[in-house]
Amino acid sequence: MRVLVMAAGSVGGYFGGVLAKGGNEVKFVARNENLAQIKANGLVVRSATTGNFVVESADAVDSLDGDWQADLVLFCVKSYHNKVAIEQIKPAIGPNTTILTLQNGLGSADELSATFGEKAVMLGAAYVEAERLSPGVFAEHGGSCRLVFGERDGSWSERGLNMLKTFNGAGIEGILSDDVSATLWTKLVFISALSGITCICRSSMVEALDNPSTADLILRILEETTNVGRAAGVIIPTDMIQTTMAQFQRDKADLVSSMHMDLMAGRPLELANINGAVAAIGKLHGVATPVNDFITSCLSVAHNRATQT
Repeated sequence: MRVLVMAAGSVGGYFGGVLAKGGNEVKFVARNENLAQIKANGLVVRSATTGNFVVESADAVDSLDGDWQADLVLFCVKSYHNKVAIEQIKPAIGPNTTILTLQNGLGSADELSATFGEKAVMLGAAYVEAERLSPGVFAEHGGSCRLVFGERDGSWSERGLNMLKTFNGAGIEGILSDDVSATLWTKLVFISALSGITCICRSSMVEALDNPSTADLILRILEETTNVGRAAGVIIPTDMIQTTMAQFQRDKADLVSSMHMDLMAGRPLELANINGAVAAIGKLHGVATPVNDFITSCLSVAHNRATQT
């Protein structure tokens, strides 16, 4: 399968590397020192799940010229880069290209559909503990490592089955879901609380959970996001709040939010697609979301500052 990775960050670098190792024709969009290192030394993966390897002579580019079209695009950019990334991938999109969005939160699929049509876009969620250690070097630390994806209507389409075969054949645990919206909302319940509380407190999850007043805020975020999802017609497990709180308590020492990392580094935030999305969809359905509203309003200052620098 011809796969375009947009772009070679932690998620794209890891999954794209595994697909390339598995014999697929993979093209990575990268820039600056990341691009230079991949071109000079190959794409290096250090993985607890698939083992360490190097994709020698990895095909990495900073732009696409239209001479090559992808069968599949792994759309992995931070959502605040969507506008630029959508323009970048246009030359590689053909009539049969599938664009799989693997981003946090909600809303990116709508942006992609507005440009390429709803039929071209498939929804997905990446579950992986990955990071870019240095330019051209990507790490995967074990634990849950899978791609869950599916058609909006829940059908097991031919393209979905082909993607499943490709992922599993390369050594990636792929799961073709008949209710991918529930998958996305289940993940949103988790990350809206994790990202929201650690960002608004400028703290670790341990600190937030061990402080009674902020632990209560975490519970309220979980309740708000779950209520909004159900109001939007999504089937969310009845014990979602309890199981998520239990997971937070169990794994709190290891939980890190990418939005918190962006905040502390002075980068823009995926705010509109996470807590902002909960607030906006809640308003649409008449569901009150005061904690998500507060988080969205306060963090918008940091986001706006970062986008202006």
